[in-house]
Amino acid sequence: MPDMERKTANGFTLLELLVTLAIAGILLGIGVPSFGSLIKESRISSQYNSLVGSMYQARSEAIKGASDVTVCPKNALGSTQCGGANSWENGWIVFLDNTNTPGELTANIDADDEIISVKPATKGDNTISAFGSTTNVVGNVADVSYVRYLQNGSSTLSTGSIVICDTTRGADSSRALNIVQTGDIRRGAVRSGSTAPLDVFDRPVDCP
Repeated sequence: MPDMERKTANGFTLLELLVTLAIAGILLGIGVPSFGSLIKESRISSQYNSLVGSMYQARSEAIKGASDVTVCPKNALGSTQCGGANSWENGWIVFLDNTNTPGELTANIDADDEIISVKPATKGDNTISAFGSTTNVVGNVADVSYVRYLQNGSSTLSTGSIVICDTTRGADSSRALNIVQTGDIRRGAVRSGSTAPLDVFDRPVDCP
């Protein structure tokens, strides 16, 4: 009877397989949190840039147009009417404010106003708050439900901030959009002595 040719099967031993799985588990444990942080950073950057874009649009339209331009939060998801100071997460509206009342607490979109753009609700758990002072004094700071730009480029808010809070990573990862007396829009910077961005009154943002 002729000798049969022996064949050797190449593959992983049980020990090699266990070592491979252990290394894969370690790499996965390192990579998943980093990926999650990357997603959160991308999300808050997108929300901040969208808000900045709306403010620039409002100021530009007010300067070149024949009407004030207002940015207000929506009063509900899918709505095209302004809401209160706690409604910014619903998204916001930029509109030509042909009819407005100076000092009103909540902006209104009337029949002769014209909507320029509508932004959708924010994704994730981030929160948005807006506050300011018409006298540029920190002692008179109050929550605000709209930002209105005048035809000279200034804002009725005078000085104020819109803060996007990262509710999972904290104040250090949050964003502050600051509006100064001239109506210019500036990003809240991180300065010596603080790890969180500063609002328009040079205070570190405070996020829950």
